[in-house]
Amino acid sequence: MASKFGLVVWASLLVLLAAYFTGVSVGRRTAAVSVLVAIAGFAVAATFVAGDWWSGFGPLIPAALLAGAALGNAVRTGRESAAIRAASTKVLEELGSLLGVLRDPVLDLDLDSLLDDRVEVTVVGEQRSLPAPVDVTVYRVVQESIANARKYGTGWVQLTMEYEPDRIVIEVRNERGAGAPRRGSGYGLIGLRERVALVDGQLSAGPEGKDFVIRAVL
Repeated sequence: MASKFGLVVWASLLVLLAAYFTGVSVGRRTAAVSVLVAIAGFAVAATFVAGDWWSGFGPLIPAALLAGAALGNAVRTGRESAAIRAASTKVLEELGSLLGVLRDPVLDLDLDSLLDDRVEVTVVGEQRSLPAPVDVTVYRVVQESIANARKYGTGWVQLTMEYEPDRIVIEVRNERGAGAPRRGSGYGLIGLRERVALVDGQLSAGPEGKDFVIRAVL
């Protein structure tokens, strides 16, 4: 009996770990379906092996499945909430900065201070003064995009600023190094999208061929 109990306990621990990693890795609905399917499969198999499995130690396995999945889902939810909180805090900070610009439009935003020999700059169209909220957003887009390129890229950066009659298009392009993330879903870019949206603009970030491109339309 003790030997059988020990085997069931070890099996329950392994099942609990597997269910935990399932709960952490996938959404709540997918985890719930996976656990229910696993419990149903276990019940059918155990019934064929031992018809009275539910009166012994057998229920430990379904219990471990439920507990592991619930714990994993709780950890996943906590992580997502922390991601959301960090992004919200950054957006609020950026909004405060933007409101500060509205109160003090004499703020000096020196784009040249963000550039060095590794940044190739192309200006298309006639440069002109921009409204203060748009001006500070242009600065933040260039600042964050160049920082992103220097962090993940191979060193060179192409910055294009195109002045059109009713908008300005900013594009920052660089080639990514091996192992660098190819998706534009970092916290910095999330905050940048929110800032661009505050002035009714749009921002996209993602791979184009060998390059990673951040493009803002304001």
